[in-house]
Amino acid sequence: MKYPIRVLLSLLTLCTIGLGTNNLSAPVVAYEENPQDRATSKSNQCSEIRAVRRLAIRENLDSDNLATLEYKYCGHSNLPSSSIESPLNSSKDCFDLTVMAELASMTEEGKKFVGTIEGLQQVICKRPRQDRRYSLDWPNGKKAKSRSTWYYPNGQTARGLTWYYPNGQTAGGLTRYYPNGQTAKQGSHGWYTPEGKSTSVDSLLSQACSIVSTTECDRILTEINRFERNRSHSSSRNYFWWELAIVKLSWQTYQQTNQSK
Repeated sequence: MKYPIRVLLSLLTLCTIGLGTNNLSAPVVAYEENPQDRATSKSNQCSEIRAVRRLAIRENLDSDNLATLEYKYCGHSNLPSSSIESPLNSSKDCFDLTVMAELASMTEEGKKFVGTIEGLQQVICKRPRQDRRYSLDWPNGKKAKSRSTWYYPNGQTARGLTWYYPNGQTAGGLTRYYPNGQTAKQGSHGWYTPEGKSTSVDSLLSQACSIVSTTECDRILTEINRFERNRSHSSSRNYFWWELAIVKLSWQTYQQTNQSK
C-alpha cells in the first residue's frame, strides 16, 4: 500500500471509531481557486490533524504517518525542542553540566550562555570518565567548578546543596521550582502550574501537548513512559530527569501562552 494511502486510511480509521464528542472528520485537501480560501482550509485541516494526532498518541497508535501529515499542513514546530537527552549513565560532571544547560535554557539570563555550557559539556561527556575534577573554568575566566560547587558563566551558583537557575531563583532539591519562583512540585504527587495553581502531571502534559510541537510532546511522553515502566528500578537521576522534563515542558507552555495574549 502506497504511503499517502496509508496516511489517509489511518486518519479515516481514527475518525470513525467514536472518539468522544468532537466528531472529527478526516481532512481532505480542497482545491479552491482563491488563495485566501486555500490558506483558511489548510489552517482548519492543521487543527484537525493535530487533534487526531494527540488522540493517536493517547491510544498508543503509530504516529509516524501523522507526524508527516502534520508537517505538511502545519509547517515547522511552534516551539523549539528542549534537547533533553537522558545522560543517566554518564559521569557526574557530565550529568551536572547537562542539567545546567537545561536550567540555563529556561531563563532569559541563561539563554545567552547555553552554548558556552554545552561546549564544556561536550568535552567532559566525551572524554573518559573523570569525576575528580576539583576545579574548572569558563572561557571568560570565571569559575565553572570549585570542588563540588558549580557556577554559571555569569558567576551565579548553579549547584551547591541544591540547584539554581541563572537568574538566582532556586530550581530545587526535594521541591522543584519554576524560574519565576513558583513551586512546580512538592512532595510525591503535589504538582503546580507556573501560576501557582494545584494540578496533576496529566493536566500539565495535556495542556503542554496542545501547544508545543508534537515532536517535543512525543519525546517527553516517551521519556516519561519509560520512567513509569521502570519505576521500581529508578535511580535518583531518573526521578530528577523525569521531573525536570515536566517542569521544562510546563514552563514552555506558560511562556508560549503569555506571549500569545
